[in-house]
Amino acid sequence: MPSDDERTFYIYPTAFGPVTIGATGGAVTDVVLGETTLGGTRRPAAVTNRCATEIMEYLAGKRTAFTVARAAAGTPFQREVWEAVTRIPYGQTRTARDLAAALGAPDSYRAVGTALRACPTPLLVPTHRVVTAAGKPADAVATALLNLEQRVSQ
Repeated sequence: MPSDDERTFYIYPTAFGPVTIGATGGAVTDVVLGETTLGGTRRPAAVTNRCATEIMEYLAGKRTAFTVARAAAGTPFQREVWEAVTRIPYGQTRTARDLAAALGAPDSYRAVGTALRACPTPLLVPTHRVVTAAGKPADAVATALLNLEQRVSQ
């Protein structure tokens, strides 16, 4: 196994297709839906294995929150937005405007949207729970994940 400070990534098969997980320092830095090459050495680490297990449990409807450590690179504002997103309850949604208001900066909803799109750890940070002003998911993946959560929540 790699040392805790070595940057690694590994591609894990799931029922929904491959997921690439990157880590360093014992924390997940990237989650990519699909197969890609990230910085570092391609090999599994304890934290990427744990993350993959949690993702598979989530996709199977057996997990509603992630416990794996995250260390996503971002600005202080981005990290504040991502942390706020993790507090959206499973199966529920908010808009970027809702998040901006919750952060005490109601006019920053466009910046909130930009921060969401920049999030390197989707799923762990459930950006799919942030919907458009019309209440629609942003894309097909977000729709599928919200449908999964709403089925499990019933």
